[in-house]
Amino acid sequence: MSPTIPHISKELAQMRRHYDVVVVGSGYGGGISASRMSRAGKRVALLEKGKNFVTNIDIGKSGGLESTRRKRWSASRRFKYPRLQHIMAKKPACTIFTKAKTSTLSLRMGKLSDSIFVKKFVTLGGTSLLNANVALRADERVWQQNIWPEEINQDMESIRRGKSEFKINLCRVISRHVFIKLQWPTFYTTAYGRAEEMLQPNPYPEDFPTPPKLAVLEEQAKLLGDAYHKNFYRPPIAVTFEDRVNNAGVMQYKSTLTGNDSTGVNDGSKNSTLMNYIPDAWNHGCEIFCEIEVKRVKYDEKNKKWIIFYEWLGAGRPAFKDDAECCFFVTADVLFLAAGTMGTNEILLRSKNFGLPVSNRLGEGFSGNGDILGFGYNINPLVNGVAMGNHSPRWFKQPVGPTITGIIDMRNQENVLNGYVIEEGVIPAAMGGLMNTILNGTRIVSPYQSPSRTVTESLRHTGRGLLTSLLGCYTGAVAHTQTYLIMSHDDNQGELTLVNDNLKVSLRDAGKTDRIRNLNNILARATDSIGGTFVPSPLWTVLDKEGLITVHPIGGCNMAKSGDDGVVNHKGQVYKDHDTSVHDSLYVCDGAIIPTALGVNPFFTISALAERVCELAAKDRGWKIDYSLAKKPIDFEHPLRSYDDLRELQVPLEGGVRFTETMKGFFSTEITSEDYASAEAQAKSSDSRMAFLLTIIAYDTRTHADMKANSSEITGTVSCRALSADPILVTSGHFRLFAPDESRADADNLVYKLYLLSTDGSEYTFEAFKRIDNEQPSLGWSQTTTLYVTVKDKNKVRGRGILHLTPRDFMVELSTLTVSQTLRIGFNCFHTNRSSINYIFASPHNHAFFKPIGKTFGQRLAARIEFVTKFSWNMSRHYLTWLLPLQFPADFAAAKPFSLPRPEPETWTVTASDGVQTLLTRYKGGLKGPVLLIPGAAVTHEIWATTMTKHNFLDYLLKNEYDVFLQDNRISPNVPASHDQSSMDDLILDHVAHIEKVREVTRCDKIAVVAHCVGSMSFFMGLLNGSIQGVGSVVASNVGMHPILGTVNRVKASIGLTTLWEKVFRKDSFDTNTSRNDTFLNRLTNLFLRFYPVPHGEACRNAVCKRISFTFGLLWQHGNLNEQFHEHLNKIVGHCNVSALKHITLVARRKVLVDANGDSVYVTDENIKKHLNLPILFIHGEQNVCIDPEATKKSYNVLRELNGEENYKRRTFPGYGHLDCWFGSDAHKEIFPTALKQLEETKKQYGYTRRID
Repeated sequence: MSPTIPHISKELAQMRRHYDVVVVGSGYGGGISASRMSRAGKRVALLEKGKNFVTNIDIGKSGGLESTRRKRWSASRRFKYPRLQHIMAKKPACTIFTKAKTSTLSLRMGKLSDSIFVKKFVTLGGTSLLNANVALRADERVWQQNIWPEEINQDMESIRRGKSEFKINLCRVISRHVFIKLQWPTFYTTAYGRAEEMLQPNPYPEDFPTPPKLAVLEEQAKLLGDAYHKNFYRPPIAVTFEDRVNNAGVMQYKSTLTGNDSTGVNDGSKNSTLMNYIPDAWNHGCEIFCEIEVKRVKYDEKNKKWIIFYEWLGAGRPAFKDDAECCFFVTADVLFLAAGTMGTNEILLRSKNFGLPVSNRLGEGFSGNGDILGFGYNINPLVNGVAMGNHSPRWFKQPVGPTITGIIDMRNQENVLNGYVIEEGVIPAAMGGLMNTILNGTRIVSPYQSPSRTVTESLRHTGRGLLTSLLGCYTGAVAHTQTYLIMSHDDNQGELTLVNDNLKVSLRDAGKTDRIRNLNNILARATDSIGGTFVPSPLWTVLDKEGLITVHPIGGCNMAKSGDDGVVNHKGQVYKDHDTSVHDSLYVCDGAIIPTALGVNPFFTISALAERVCELAAKDRGWKIDYSLAKKPIDFEHPLRSYDDLRELQVPLEGGVRFTETMKGFFSTEITSEDYASAEAQAKSSDSRMAFLLTIIAYDTRTHADMKANSSEITGTVSCRALSADPILVTSGHFRLFAPDESRADADNLVYKLYLLSTDGSEYTFEAFKRIDNEQPSLGWSQTTTLYVTVKDKNKVRGRGILHLTPRDFMVELSTLTVSQTLRIGFNCFHTNRSSINYIFASPHNHAFFKPIGKTFGQRLAARIEFVTKFSWNMSRHYLTWLLPLQFPADFAAAKPFSLPRPEPETWTVTASDGVQTLLTRYKGGLKGPVLLIPGAAVTHEIWATTMTKHNFLDYLLKNEYDVFLQDNRISPNVPASHDQSSMDDLILDHVAHIEKVREVTRCDKIAVVAHCVGSMSFFMGLLNGSIQGVGSVVASNVGMHPILGTVNRVKASIGLTTLWEKVFRKDSFDTNTSRNDTFLNRLTNLFLRFYPVPHGEACRNAVCKRISFTFGLLWQHGNLNEQFHEHLNKIVGHCNVSALKHITLVARRKVLVDANGDSVYVTDENIKKHLNLPILFIHGEQNVCIDPEATKKSYNVLRELNGEENYKRRTFPGYGHLDCWFGSDAHKEIFPTALKQLEETKKQYGYTRRID
């Protein structure tokens, strides 16, 4: 049969910032609180530490959690869940017997000398999935003890509004034993009655097959005497024995009698909260979140709300143990703590340590409810007391039955504290294989020895022991073993404390009391009477009669008259101190509030108290709870009440990945500039730290790693004392892997954008990136583990910093990498045909979810390989560029020019004195200037005017109202004459013609000139020989009179590559542009240029860029170019004739300007003194490997020596190379202002103020 409860929890990313009510825990107290508050019309969130399994679950083979196909007497289908693992502590300290925080079954113990072991269940539904659900009320005399607040026995009006149906039902159940007459106060009838309506307990039916263990218990009661036999009956248990829709509207099927409910039955018959209160809460709008461990709570006095700090246990986050305090948080107006006795005490103890006012009695008065475990080993009658687990019921002649079906109720003692009950139990299937060894070993050292037997009886007992050893626990001695469970009274002297942030349980001498010894003696008599050996709890025996196991921990937040006596008042509200003042919106409503052992199974009483707490909480606030029972089955696709989802999560595709990452570093609020290194240094000096723990979901590895539409989801927390004293919540976020960095050539970024919320309501935007560029491979680790962080507050930069990923954390991160699997299969959960198909539910209210598994091992492995392969490929593009294919202009998308407003251009064809025609373009931005911009070799005027960058020098001057003229000389690819042979001597003629044309058009006596590289050298040649007149101010870019090359260019010049190209290959020009279909010679050249030497971090795959570097040397720092400019270099740089290249090589060898014949006709002292006595600014990029910065330095020093210092300046710019001085991404911030300042300061030397009359 299909499971009847689907996957109803939500993803963490869908949690809202604030709720009317938050409920912590999903056991009896939590389930009831969530249901009742939701029925009051409140917006409720239920937070559960465990996972949301489908329907119920049980412990199968070897402790693995398994789910069976719902078909009576049929084999089961297996689901894999974490296995139970018991790890004994080497030292006496608080120990949790569990593999992981979300492991389903766990034991918790105190010091070995304290000897109390607590069994608990961690999953949606809590302990209600674990216990035997015996629905008995506490003896009236227990309630009359003065340990309770007076209000409990004086409940006023609500007492008289109670129902009595349960009382009548109970009388019918125990009519065979009318001597039990318990009179209940009306209040308890009310609270118990409401719990009964939802839990629907009933005794094991008389018309069902009698389980052997039940028959054995009844026989033992007879043999113990009339006092025991008359108190034997079948108690009401919260188990369904008929197919029905229950009072919550959930379909249930009758019990398969497998005994698996000892650890969470999976057949839909057990009336746990997962089958009633929890789906009822969901149906009324409650939002359920699993794998949420609440750590502490805090009250925000300013906003009058509770802040609940929690750790998310999903996505491998618990693996980051050192970051456990990177808590998430959610806020609520009203908070109900129902995390179980252990969990609630731990939360409040930790909260108290963090400053929450709570009574000093917190943690005191802990009780194990007088629980005793024992075994009647190898008795004569068949017991069949091992749960069937994963085996088909058809293998068994008789049913095991529910965990508990019978009781010897001995509570009618003169002293209520001497009362107790004896119940039979079931050995979990996971433990069955070990029980023969455990019980045999314990029997040897037990103080209770086997009764005297005849030889025949001894042989029979020995044979049964051997049979179990050979054939397993369903035969022989273990099949003849009765499990005893006693609930009694203890002294309530246990204490719960936090030691090293772990809960420690102390209950000294728990097993050494006379009461324990007496009750064990009764069990020994019962066992002896049917020919068995009594074996006390193995822990009690091994630990010198101290070790006890309890499945009913209660107390620690005891209900009391005041804070002097306990922790909560009669309403469940937490006392602030020793008096009666309380946190009026903080409630505890689970077993932690019970101040005394009950002498009976406590779940029904816990449920009744929780019902009362909810009723009074609602009454105090004027809320009305709808107590009406479900009139129709729940439609799990259309709840009665729902709220719009906070966000619609994208459905993860097959192969999507999820991983968790932590990074730590320093964050400064003092330095807000983009100097991250300085910000980090400042933060280190003040120890201002930042850390985050993020879970990143990539919905599809194909888009995620292919850089197409690869936005992902981020959830997590940020810790930064400079921003908040508490952890900061990531409310939403996005992550992009290998997003192209549009501001830098050949660079990708791992981009993080988080939206943050602090506990005081402040909101921030967290923007960060890891930059991956073409540095040497040795820097790969540094780049992928260094995050540059900016935090903004309403678009204002609040601070910057740098975070790092350590190798250890990286290895843990890899272990959290999981593969998504989406199952979107709808079903009608109320059809009655017993289908054998299992479904996992995903509806508009329950989004597809990540599972840390794939359908098969092969799929999981393939998805991981795919992701790692794509990640490695993207990394190799940066570190192994010389091995990868070259890229050509046709490979790139069309450029997207920036829209820059300009005046209409004017263009002239200018004819030089030798008849060569060139181009001159004017943009009149104002009456400053005029300024003539002269480019270098093989480039167009676009180096000044390109729209492929957001900022260029032309528009910068136009913005400052300059009249700008752009030159395309005879070696510019824009001019037809560029295909003819020419030298730098010939360029002088172009400069003369252009300057005269500018003077003519503007009628200015002198103009300003900004000249770059070869344009600058040829311009200086014209100045020096007196050809150029009418210039009043000069900005010389990267070279002047002394061209001193970088190392690689010097080597190329010395071996005469230009001559080789001309003479051997008979070429009269070299074109930097190329394509895949170029000539064989060019394709061969391209092949060799893969290995052209460039500085570290400057390698790329762009064929045009490599040919430019081969011709002129590396002209830029790639980090200064944006991506599209680098991709479309062919639009700016082109061919250059051999004669010009030879002249350039010649002056480079001579390290001074000479003519094409090698004669020193330009740079003489006389020419310098006569023609260069005007304002000149030299600018140079410090990382220029084309022309060494020493070149302008030498020219600058020569000018100062010959003409004095007044007219000459020189500035170098770190981080810049050669041409990137004029189109680098940040040139407008650093270089343009320097050039403008020169023009402004020298404006009296040229321009419209000196016009020709």
